[in-house]
Amino acid sequence: MLLQWCTLSPAGPSNLSAIRFSSPSRVHSIKIFPTDVQPFGQCPDIIARTEPEAFFLDVYFNAHPVGSPVDAKQKLKAPNALMPTVIPYAGGIVEYAVNMGSEFATRLMIVRGDFETVSMAIYGDVVSDAPPKSPTYSPLSLPTHSSVPLVPALDAAKSKDPTALARNLLGLIPDAPSLSLVIRLMFCLKQPNDDWELPEFPHLYSDLNEEDMDIDLDTAFRCLSRPVVDGISSEQLYRYAKKVSEAVGPRDDAQSYLIAGILSRSASQTPEFTQALMQALDLETIFDPSTLDEDTLFTLLDASTNPDISRLLKASWFLNVLRAVLVLPSVTPQMKKACRRLSDRVGSWTVFEQALSGVPDADYTRAALFLEDIGKEEKSFGIWLSCITTHEDLLAKIRDAPAYEGVYPLDLMSGLNHSEDITHSEFIAFVRAYVGVASVLAVYAWSDSLPNLHCRERTLGVLRLWQEIPGYRAIISPLLLLPQMTFRLECMTIGNDPPTTAGINAESLLFALAANPQSFLNPDFVHCVRGWEPWSLTWINERERADIERAAKIADEGIGGAVEELVGFAKEGLDAILDQGRIRALRVAVAVIMHALEDNTESGTKCGDWTVLEAVWGEHTHGLLNYAIDVFTRISVEVKQGFSLTPSPSPTIGLEPLLLVTNESLHLIASLHALSIMTSRAVRILVSSVLDIYSCADVASHESVANCAVRDAALLVKHACANVLCAFSRSSQDQPKCGPSVVLRTLFEEGLHFDNVDPARRLLSAFYLVLRVLADDGDSLPVGWMPVVIPQILTPLTIFFRHLEPVHKVQLVQRLVSLDRGVLGLGEFLVQGEVQRLAGLLKVMAERGVVTQWEVGAGLEFVAGLMEDEDGDWCIAALRQSELGTIMTGLLEASLYSKHLGTIAGRLAENPESLGIELRLSVVAALLRGVQVQEPSVCRMNAFGLISAVLETTDEKDRDPERLLWEVGHALGAVVESNDNLSSLDSESVVNTLLLLDSPSQSDLHGLTSEQWVKLYTHLETSLPPNMLPMLPIIKGFHPSPSPPPTISFLPSTLTLPLYDLISLLQPPASLPSTPPPKRKSPSQDVLGLVAISPPTAVLRSPAVTGLTKTYTRNDFRELRQLPSARQNTSRLPSMHVDEFLQVEMSSPPLVQPVAPSGDMLNLSPSFNMGKENGYI
Repeated sequence: MLLQWCTLSPAGPSNLSAIRFSSPSRVHSIKIFPTDVQPFGQCPDIIARTEPEAFFLDVYFNAHPVGSPVDAKQKLKAPNALMPTVIPYAGGIVEYAVNMGSEFATRLMIVRGDFETVSMAIYGDVVSDAPPKSPTYSPLSLPTHSSVPLVPALDAAKSKDPTALARNLLGLIPDAPSLSLVIRLMFCLKQPNDDWELPEFPHLYSDLNEEDMDIDLDTAFRCLSRPVVDGISSEQLYRYAKKVSEAVGPRDDAQSYLIAGILSRSASQTPEFTQALMQALDLETIFDPSTLDEDTLFTLLDASTNPDISRLLKASWFLNVLRAVLVLPSVTPQMKKACRRLSDRVGSWTVFEQALSGVPDADYTRAALFLEDIGKEEKSFGIWLSCITTHEDLLAKIRDAPAYEGVYPLDLMSGLNHSEDITHSEFIAFVRAYVGVASVLAVYAWSDSLPNLHCRERTLGVLRLWQEIPGYRAIISPLLLLPQMTFRLECMTIGNDPPTTAGINAESLLFALAANPQSFLNPDFVHCVRGWEPWSLTWINERERADIERAAKIADEGIGGAVEELVGFAKEGLDAILDQGRIRALRVAVAVIMHALEDNTESGTKCGDWTVLEAVWGEHTHGLLNYAIDVFTRISVEVKQGFSLTPSPSPTIGLEPLLLVTNESLHLIASLHALSIMTSRAVRILVSSVLDIYSCADVASHESVANCAVRDAALLVKHACANVLCAFSRSSQDQPKCGPSVVLRTLFEEGLHFDNVDPARRLLSAFYLVLRVLADDGDSLPVGWMPVVIPQILTPLTIFFRHLEPVHKVQLVQRLVSLDRGVLGLGEFLVQGEVQRLAGLLKVMAERGVVTQWEVGAGLEFVAGLMEDEDGDWCIAALRQSELGTIMTGLLEASLYSKHLGTIAGRLAENPESLGIELRLSVVAALLRGVQVQEPSVCRMNAFGLISAVLETTDEKDRDPERLLWEVGHALGAVVESNDNLSSLDSESVVNTLLLLDSPSQSDLHGLTSEQWVKLYTHLETSLPPNMLPMLPIIKGFHPSPSPPPTISFLPSTLTLPLYDLISLLQPPASLPSTPPPKRKSPSQDVLGLVAISPPTAVLRSPAVTGLTKTYTRNDFRELRQLPSARQNTSRLPSMHVDEFLQVEMSSPPLVQPVAPSGDMLNLSPSFNMGKENGYI
């Protein structure tokens, strides 16, 4: 609501103005209006008046506490605390947000500044001094996240011409050159300062019509320092190319560099110019391993950004030259980097063009990373931008691509999106956004060079808006780190008094760059932020400036400063304070160390590892990996507090920066693992913290989380958690205790350790991490690890396995079986153990009720899930030697059934010969019971066909006709009752089943009425084949015996319990009462207790005492032992009266001497210390 509208003018020598609110108010925002603006449409007579156009405002709010239980007198005695803030007003209608918090309001607002008048509207809420009422519970729905799309004019990702916005911005400059010329001048062919002063500038072009036909390569190279006019004829281009070709002489380093320079300068010109040079030059006679130095390689790297030059350099001869350079003895690390990047770039252009065309199996991820690579150097970036905007074939692919339906373009340069998950329209939207951002950057550089303030301000406003959009932010941030871009932004942040809109936008752009630690690896950015003077910025406050300056100092000091910061934080332990500044410093330190380690991959050497080790030794310490683990552990504690089950204080740090620093520290730990020797204790601490973080990130990555930045960071953390555990699981055989054994054991044990967290979420997180460690192919684990590791972790594995859901049990066992390959029989062991546990539960099911029924049903679901798998034969073989038959019989006798029981019985009936007789009869009874309850899984199979097949494998004496005929009768009754025409009934199998169970002593079919029997018999007469019609008289000998159907209950698939029962289940078992142990006496008391002297000090004067023991003389000892009291046993129970004890003692039998048992000593029970945990059951 509008709290106040006013036009203020300063008064007094301090230039102060004040606004007093009639009641305590909480200000949310302040909106300032320029002169002659009508702020309210319904009140046209109100006109704003603000002079001058730009100034700083110092705003002070009187802090008024609200909602406090103190009385009015104490409030009046409270000091008048002022909350200051600064508003940089640079003109226009600007609204500034104010965050006063929920604990304070204000009655007074004081404004000070160098202004004449200022018109402002103050918005907020009126706050009552009365104590708030106790809140009442009202259910709320989860917040929904909806993205606001950009207006079409600013959304380059959806525009057919992504350069349209840049051309419109360029049109704000009078007599502006074309966009293609601006791109060449700003990025590719930078002109000397003298040319900028010429009246013809920027229309200064190279003159290729040289009269002298004998030009040399140096002249040709210098001739291309200016752009070539677009309208030049093809004859002039080919004539110039021929002159260059004729100037080529014998191979040498200088000639190779000049040819590479000519190619690089022509790469950004018209396409015909490059094609003419390609036809005239024979590069195979110019370049060889001996003539390619570092400068030539990097110049060719720029030139290869042109698609025509890239196709020429993709020839096999040139790639062989690059391979030969890599093996030269004199090759430097920088040359290796250039060779690898050049080889990758010439191949990536083909991939990029395929991705633009949308060919099947296009590698969109590599094509996006190709754009990330060219954005690292200004010249490569300018050449690519010039080519993409001038080559008609490339423009047509972008223009004619299908429309993009998403809200924002995707971030494809992170490399996290798999190529098969990216569509063609998503890639085209990303390319359009990249071209649009790059074109606007070129316009910004041009407007800043002139300068044109209006165009520069508009362009910076567009860039600032794009930096707030996730897809655009990923594109614009690395491009702003180009040297000239960083320099231009730095200049705009200096001397910004009075404030300007462009300067505020520049600070905002740099502040957003400072949120990414990779920006501090850029020396130009570090130089920029370290040049800021205290209290010199308008948009960035002093605390943020100091934090950024501290992080820049760490990056400037290099690997030594990064190690010092990391080790210092780790040594502080749990007392280390985490705030925004410390997190920024830690992220920069980690980025600096990671950059040094990644130098190994780029240069092909181990210099990065050695640099890190030297820095660690320089800090007079060792074990950087242990310090990194300590840092990660401290961060995990901070993250875990936000996901605890009990209420915790409001976090002072956002979740996104915590997750980002967690992700980066995990990558550092994984990289340092190869350089360090770990102890099992450190690995256990790491794995436990990884599990904590993974559980939290799993919650934060849910779709219900409204903040998409938090979701993306959580997904990064989950991926990093799995990667670091896989890295530690690949430990070599010389560290067996720090490899997969300790990783898996810790996951199994910590997954069941619930410390103020959601137990189900933690168990599920541990399960997912176990699956990631146990990769499908097992390539991430040492060779032959299963026989060594599994016996060491068998007990925690079994306990962890029993706590999983059935579907997760199936996945874990299948993964272990695929890795075991029948060597240990681990799958069979787990299945048989689960069946044994179910058999034990069945015995106590009547006492424990529904909970045990649910457990049994879950166990059957697990067994059925394994048997349904294509490779489930091993499970069937394991079940043959288990107590499954007893379980099936027990469930049927208890009138319980499960849909999974029918599935198990059906799979076992497919090969009945290998089953025992008890299990066969149980299978038959389970199938018949499934027919009775019309279980869909049983109805889909030919139940009676399976039943007759199983009965045929049994002897007549082993069958139980009375029991089975009872089941058959009720099954047939259920079939006849539920079907009208009995067309789905296999008549032949029914007759075979009845014949196999025909017995002279039993001919009654219980459960069938006379009408049902007639209907069934009639169907058999009409549906049986002719060869089985003679069997009908035998079938007719059976007699229907009506009886009520059995009451069969299904095992519950879900568990619903009252809250009281749930609390009872979660209560820990009560300890048995026992007599407390005697109170331990001090050694001096024990010693003095041997002496019958009182007081104890008399022991020092007693003549009968020498030292601390009593000396007996003559027959004192013998006489004492002759007293009756010396022979009495006074070892009565503490709770027994003396008289009762004497009575029992008088009636006790004589002393019984133990007798050693006869027989084999091996039949004795195991000793007391050989319990279940050691393998004994």
